[in-house]
Amino acid sequence: MAEDPNTGFKEKLKQTILTDAGRHIFSSVGNGVGTLVYTRAILSSQKPVNSSGQALDDEAIRQITSLPDDLKEGQLTLTPVTDDHFDVIADFNNKNQPADINFSCIGWYARVDSTNEQNQKVQGDEALIAITFTTNDHETLAAGSPDGLSTDVISAQLSMTIAEAANIDMTVNEVGYVTRAELNAWQTKVTADFNGKIEDNEKNTTITLRGKEPVKADGNHTFNLNTYTKEEIDQMVAGAGKGAGINTVQGVAPDNTGNVNLGTVFYLKSEVDQKFQAQQNTINDLNRKNGAKDTQIESLNNQLTGANNQINDLVNRVKKLEEGQAWLNQNAVIGKRFPAGQEAQAQQWENNNPNGIAMIEK
Repeated sequence: MAEDPNTGFKEKLKQTILTDAGRHIFSSVGNGVGTLVYTRAILSSQKPVNSSGQALDDEAIRQITSLPDDLKEGQLTLTPVTDDHFDVIADFNNKNQPADINFSCIGWYARVDSTNEQNQKVQGDEALIAITFTTNDHETLAAGSPDGLSTDVISAQLSMTIAEAANIDMTVNEVGYVTRAELNAWQTKVTADFNGKIEDNEKNTTITLRGKEPVKADGNHTFNLNTYTKEEIDQMVAGAGKGAGINTVQGVAPDNTGNVNLGTVFYLKSEVDQKFQAQQNTINDLNRKNGAKDTQIESLNNQLTGANNQINDLVNRVKKLEEGQAWLNQNAVIGKRFPAGQEAQAQQWENNNPNGIAMIEK
């Protein structure tokens, strides 16, 4: 799938393949046996090839029962059931992740729980129920920021349709998710860091003329240099000359011929030209630096725009989770069957489970 021009979203994963173990589990639960519990989803380096590097067909992939490594465990969440349909979503963020993770597939795990004769819950064995391979040879979940906040998320989704007799554990585990407060704190810190770098760059730029103190730009990014223009120097020189009545020019008295030697007071034209050229070179160099600074600012703005896009995506995901949690809190119901003759046990179970409905088989 090509990149979405509006959101920048890229399809990184192929279609998910159900394993033989997954088929068995869904068949049992579809017949009303036990309760299906989604346990975890992991990133793994497993590729769709055998030990000789030859590509595996779908039938060979269905026979896979385990993955060689567990690079990172994601956060699972289930959407509300609508018309016997729901989605299982796994989010892998890089919060507190010090290094890049290269992965080639996502492994989905589940188990089937049952109830024994003493009405106690018995956990079934966990099984690899499905595998989702990457579109490319591998994908990368980049390392997180140094302060431990999440800056990148990879999401995968399984769309499921269940039979009316199936029992699904719809508990949502919120551990590991990025909260709105964390998102706001991260955005504020990124903005402050960018602004601080720009301000420090401006404060540390100076111009120094011979015999003068270094000059920094003012609040309007202007350098105020106390120098004479060529016209000002020419006017000052023209005011000096021969003749009676001239006592001093710029503190220098005329000699016995009436001439005032201003060589110790004014620069020669060649020296003035050199200083103008040096000043022009300095200004040109400063302009180049300012151009580079503008490029840096533009780059930082682009980075901030990208960060804001990621933040908006995370905010939308958090909102969706909150809506899903609210729906579950209001609508989730647990059903359990009891054989005929166990009306008392059924009533006791309903008393212990306010959201439970006991069904007596006739």
